[in-house]
Amino acid sequence: MTRNILFVLCLLSSISLFAQSDDGDEKTFHFGLGGTLSLPLASLKESTTYGVGFEVQPSYSFSNEMEVFVQVGVGVFKSKSENGINGNAGSILHIPMIAGLRFKTNGFFAGGGVGYGIFNIEGLAGKGFMYSPQIGYDGGSIEFGLNYSTTIVKKGSLSYIGLKIFRKL
Repeated sequence: MTRNILFVLCLLSSISLFAQSDDGDEKTFHFGLGGTLSLPLASLKESTTYGVGFEVQPSYSFSNEMEVFVQVGVGVFKSKSENGINGNAGSILHIPMIAGLRFKTNGFFAGGGVGYGIFNIEGLAGKGFMYSPQIGYDGGSIEFGLNYSTTIVKKGSLSYIGLKIFRKL
């Protein structure tokens, strides 16, 4: 699994490097790096207090009003107890991998992504289908976004709301 994640990150990085050679006035490919701050909801809230993370976000604009994006990252949710969940370490690792579509107007955007989410909760099925509706503001070199993310697992779902801040390169 780690090899697959590394492969995806390398692929996304190479796409962004080739995108920098665009001779037009406006770039259609963008590559963003940023941090996330998350507040757990529902069953995830029962065992964790907050989450922080890092994500990469390549995107491609079809027009001034529409773009596709990919977000891949790593997040850590802090456990409420010292022993963590089911006696594990005091935090939960989360790996979100989504692709989606956004509609933009006057710097604001709304859209969503679907993909695969992985939580390292031993003894529980902590991986599965993930979806994430998002709204935000694109200020050119900095992008702010609010999201609601859910990963559907065997015993329910693991959800959180988050704030993402990306620096576009």
